[in-house]
Amino acid sequence: MKRQLAALAAGVAIVVTAACGGHAGVTPAPAGGSTPGNSSPAAFEWGQAQLRDAVYVGPATVQHLQVYALVRQQNAAGLIQYAQQVSDPSSPVYRHFLTPQEIGQRFGASHNDYQKAAAYFVSQGLSVAGWPQHLALSVSGTQAAMEHAFGTKFGLYQKNGLTFVAPIGTPRVSATVPLVAVTNLVALHQEHSYLVLPPRANVGSTLAYSPQQVRNAFDYSGAYSRGFNGTGITIGIIGTGPLNISRSSLCPASDKDLAAVRALYNNATAATVCEVDVTPSGVAAGLQISGIPSAAPASPNPSASPIPAPSQSPTSMFPFSGNFQSPPPVTNGDCTGTLPACNPEDGEAQLDVQQSALLAPGATVDFYLAYNSNDCYVFFPNSCATPPPGSKSGNYGAPQIGLVESDPEIEQAIADNKADVVSISYGLGEPQEVGGGFNSAGVGFEPEEFAALATEGIAVFVSSGDSGAAECLGANGYLAQPCVSWPSGDVNVTSVGGVNAPINEFGQLTGNITAWGVTNGGSGVGSGSWSGTGGGTSTIFAAPSWQHTAVNATMREQPDVALLADPYTGVTLTVNTGLTGSKTLPSGPTGIGGTSVAAPEMAAMWALVLQACKATPACQTGPSAHPYRLGNAAPYLYSIYHGSGLVPSASFSPHLPYADVFYDVLYGSNAMCPATAKPGVCGTPIPGQNAMTGYDQTTGVGVPYAGHLIQAVTGQVVP
Repeated sequence: MKRQLAALAAGVAIVVTAACGGHAGVTPAPAGGSTPGNSSPAAFEWGQAQLRDAVYVGPATVQHLQVYALVRQQNAAGLIQYAQQVSDPSSPVYRHFLTPQEIGQRFGASHNDYQKAAAYFVSQGLSVAGWPQHLALSVSGTQAAMEHAFGTKFGLYQKNGLTFVAPIGTPRVSATVPLVAVTNLVALHQEHSYLVLPPRANVGSTLAYSPQQVRNAFDYSGAYSRGFNGTGITIGIIGTGPLNISRSSLCPASDKDLAAVRALYNNATAATVCEVDVTPSGVAAGLQISGIPSAAPASPNPSASPIPAPSQSPTSMFPFSGNFQSPPPVTNGDCTGTLPACNPEDGEAQLDVQQSALLAPGATVDFYLAYNSNDCYVFFPNSCATPPPGSKSGNYGAPQIGLVESDPEIEQAIADNKADVVSISYGLGEPQEVGGGFNSAGVGFEPEEFAALATEGIAVFVSSGDSGAAECLGANGYLAQPCVSWPSGDVNVTSVGGVNAPINEFGQLTGNITAWGVTNGGSGVGSGSWSGTGGGTSTIFAAPSWQHTAVNATMREQPDVALLADPYTGVTLTVNTGLTGSKTLPSGPTGIGGTSVAAPEMAAMWALVLQACKATPACQTGPSAHPYRLGNAAPYLYSIYHGSGLVPSASFSPHLPYADVFYDVLYGSNAMCPATAKPGVCGTPIPGQNAMTGYDQTTGVGVPYAGHLIQAVTGQVVP
């Protein structure tokens, strides 16, 4: 952490100006734009690294642009440091969790700086929304207004088969505007979900595990027998796409896909699901954040839309300004029409909700969904606009929803401070995220988001990836070069890898649990879609103290823990119930795998742990609002692995030995076949990591059993 903290303390102010108004490693584009105002320009990080090796293909003409502006923080280094200390039993601030308002007051942007940055963008004719933690602003508006605000023109670029919008020249604002970084100016959205269809044709539900089998195999059922089913705990899902629900009822939401999988398995019990729309009303355009009231639609004007001081409204920083529009028609495969009749399900949203809701049936699952139909330049093909000539990907010309809007979803989860556990099932190769969520020193918007969640005591579980030790994207597939996935490598989250677990119809093991990878036949559907659990060592982030102490790591290693993921031993997923579906995801049940299965499974298991903590007076040492929260789960898992706690402390010592809590995976590897491999013919694998005794970079500390994990953490005896 020392290198990261030192970089934060020094501040981040990076601008790269290449010759001819272009970018290093980029086909030169015409220069354009000038600095707004009369003062000298401010330097800020804006994603220039993502333009390396991109090709300029012409000027952009888009309806709308949306960016996220990280405002100058009062103590960014302090937030990162506090997030680590609040989960350290030896620290005097252990489990002294903060509210979003306290985060803003102590670490985030000052009220004056937050107001100044917001007022600048409003004065440029842009719509603005913010959150009480004062980390970033969401800024949205027309291309012309955005170009004027940043003193540059926007063009179309291509990279790795993707066509995207990015500045032609170096973006600049007046030095009086207190910005540190602006993300999404380079709209190269490479993050992808971590789910894999089974490696066989015509898979029906009978060939995938039922909720009851999974419950028995990993001892969720043992926890249920003691009454620990997640009651009173909220699981937050960072949404990647829409749910199949009626827009008339968001909480509880009548999720047709969840109802279908429940009916398939004798009405299996499930959690209450609510959708939290990070938009004005349902899936509609705009930037109003729930809990922050909006002004009447009007032309943006600082005097007409004043920013109230925190004392005037403890949860409201300033109102939305702008006009709302109805969502346009969308087309996805063979599904054409308007939402929700045409529901462009991505499978990931359905998988995350179904796994967490079925394994923590007493909990509440809050599904965070952001959708801005004005932003018509990425994501679903063939909607809003026609892709430009030469575009290979078809991800140009569609409204942003879910995954590409994940940052405002996370910001809203921080602001709500309602979810006790958060599950995230997407990612990108760590080096390729540089210039997006953070810079080459590991400093930026996204590490601060996860630090804020940890500071509130919220446990975050993130999929470690499905491309083994080679998570970086390439022009012809994912397997371009060895690297680990982000954000599962953040120091304030728990990285969840995947295993192959052969179980019978009663949920009993019939063989060894092994690491998911090519060594046990872990391939996906179609040519080149080989898959396996993500894992390896970061090249950017230092190992947190709890991992360094337990496994002698110098740089952050992942995963931390593992659960079911191999599609050969996959779970049942139901999608597009009552809809036409799509060519990729037809209506009905199917088997599915990926670490996107493992992350929500682990989130559900931790919800049971938190309910047990809630029932244990000695465990309830957090602040009065959430005394049962434990913060980041990873230090507890490594404490159990280490045997007697990571440090001598009466605050936490495991109540059971490691061997009673975890299945230590000894066999398997996450070596990967090359992207050119044919089904069943691997060729020369890309080297990976091997499972072994103790911690390894395929399954972490092992596969936990819910009942004994509860006992190890809380002392509650579960048979």
